[in-house]
Amino acid sequence: MTTYLPETNPALLANRPQQMFSHVLALLLISGLLFWGQPVFADKTQHSAPPAKTPHVTLINRGTDEQPVFDVRNNYNGPIEFELTADEFVNMKSEPALPIRKLIPAKTTVHLCQLMQISASEPWSYTYSTRYELGKPGARHLTGKAYRLPFDEIQKHPVSQGYEGARSHQTPATKYAIDIDMPAGTNVFAMRSGHVMEISHKRLDGNKQAVPDLQIRILHQDGTMGLYAHLIKGSLAVREGQRVQRGQLIAASGPSYNEKIKAHLHFALQRNIGMQLESIPFQLLAYPGSAVTPKVGLTLRHPAY
Repeated sequence: MTTYLPETNPALLANRPQQMFSHVLALLLISGLLFWGQPVFADKTQHSAPPAKTPHVTLINRGTDEQPVFDVRNNYNGPIEFELTADEFVNMKSEPALPIRKLIPAKTTVHLCQLMQISASEPWSYTYSTRYELGKPGARHLTGKAYRLPFDEIQKHPVSQGYEGARSHQTPATKYAIDIDMPAGTNVFAMRSGHVMEISHKRLDGNKQAVPDLQIRILHQDGTMGLYAHLIKGSLAVREGQRVQRGQLIAASGPSYNEKIKAHLHFALQRNIGMQLESIPFQLLAYPGSAVTPKVGLTLRHPAY
């Protein structure tokens, strides 16, 4: 799900006070730096846990309103792809020219561009849009190893929705996602090693009809990401930035968001294909010890050791 910075993301600035803004935007002026406020997701859901978290992505103006110098700060524990686009420029130009799309490594600040007036004697104004997507674009799924089952070794649970599931897996980000029915409170274990890139409470894949829930995103060594969703509040056993091993406890599964649907764990293996997340097919290591493709109705259990 592509994420946008505040509101509709335009900023209109001009050299006459009555033309300062075309939209109501929140600005925070600290030590001469102009910060855009808390990022708002496309579904308008924000992280809800108090106290307010540091924005994952912040557009910073190191210059002035008249001649802004834009940097972007990535506070995620993994890379993002960021885009800055010109909407309407009047007597303004950008160096380098817009649009700009850059890879921003984890926990870093990267310079984007500088805007300036073309003629000092003429009125000026500008509007622009920003958006970003999680992950490094073009990541390739390199492991040939089947993924560990996400529950305890003595348990078995059925797949209730497989690839291209008619119920809710119809977007590029969910096409190859799976749902595994399991009672609320069932321990969930990492299916592959990596780093916890994000812990969030939001709607799955930006679906406005979905109920916001707890999700963990684990970044793998090859740049792909494992998304674990429908987790129960208060069950977190990991934190953002933490290294996790295959088979390590990360949380517990949550209750059903729909009385007609059983409680389940949602898992998707994803990559960034260029400002868009795409899900990837994968296999599971299951009884009797071989790699299996998750299909509806398949009861999963660990192989005998």
